[in-house]
Amino acid sequence: MKILKYILQFFVIISLLHCSPVKNKPRVIITTDINNAGGDPDDKQSLVHVLWYADELDIVGIIPDYWNGKGYEASMKVLDTYSNDYKEYNFKEKGYPDPESVRKLFAKDPESAREMIIQEATRSKEPVYILIWGQMTTFQKALFEEPEIANNVRILTIATGVKYGPVDEQVGEKCDVVNWNGRGRNEIYDDSRFDDLWWLESNWTYNGMFMGEGPRIMFEKLSSYGSMGEFIKTATKGHDWAQYFRVGDTPTVLYLIDPANNIEDPGLGSWAGKFKKPFPDKRPDYWTDDNGDIIWDYSDPCNSWENVKEMYAYNKNTLFQRRQEMYDELIIKLNKLYKK
Repeated sequence: MKILKYILQFFVIISLLHCSPVKNKPRVIITTDINNAGGDPDDKQSLVHVLWYADELDIVGIIPDYWNGKGYEASMKVLDTYSNDYKEYNFKEKGYPDPESVRKLFAKDPESAREMIIQEATRSKEPVYILIWGQMTTFQKALFEEPEIANNVRILTIATGVKYGPVDEQVGEKCDVVNWNGRGRNEIYDDSRFDDLWWLESNWTYNGMFMGEGPRIMFEKLSSYGSMGEFIKTATKGHDWAQYFRVGDTPTVLYLIDPANNIEDPGLGSWAGKFKKPFPDKRPDYWTDDNGDIIWDYSDPCNSWENVKEMYAYNKNTLFQRRQEMYDELIIKLNKLYKK
């Protein structure tokens, strides 16, 4: 009887394991202003960084929408490094997509980019996360063309709000300077049709990626990991000010791959930083930089601009506090990935 009891228990356990829901990989589209026209090399670093997580994300599209800056060509340089490492280090056996299938994910022109966003937003009931690493115009045009896709997209944006530059004291005196990536932002934000859009806007928090000596230490460490790691370093040639692991766009990625994060609630804090709902009634799914105990007028920052330096420091520190944890996990991941 005991043997029968153990056999039954065994089959019950197997049945429960078989029926347990499998966590789906987040579906992801990336829009990036990566280019060969100059600009910030962190776009190239960020594309390498996200491809290191291509086993944890279901990347369904990449849009290099700096069309006049040879964004597609710049992307292919990154893909070449991925292809090299894929072959040399057996990425296939480690759950990574093959280089040719990744190549097909890249949009080549504005029309195909808009079609990609609309198609993926309507293809499945599962939401598609759109990580916007630059201006919002491409997404804005797709959204205005098919407004109903707002119900099935979740957007994560970097530096799309008001600009504050601690290096430029003159900018710090103003509260009405649109950030580098602000194009297309206000057209969406000011349109009441999209008040319910799920939106995580990292206006200043992402700057925690740049603090201290950690990024320079990682810059040196990562260069030993295959062609991709080497490219992290070579991408900064000609940019003396950028000789470190910048990846300022990839807090959007970190939000999705932080193993301790509940991606339904940006307010809990994650590798991407901490955020809050400033307008929970009017914009129930809009999140932006958390202000802690700092007095901050989210509806009109000009009214509280005397607190901007304190706000800026607090925002980026919410990411910085957990950055080393992310660094450590990345090194563990790469040690496994680059083991032949």
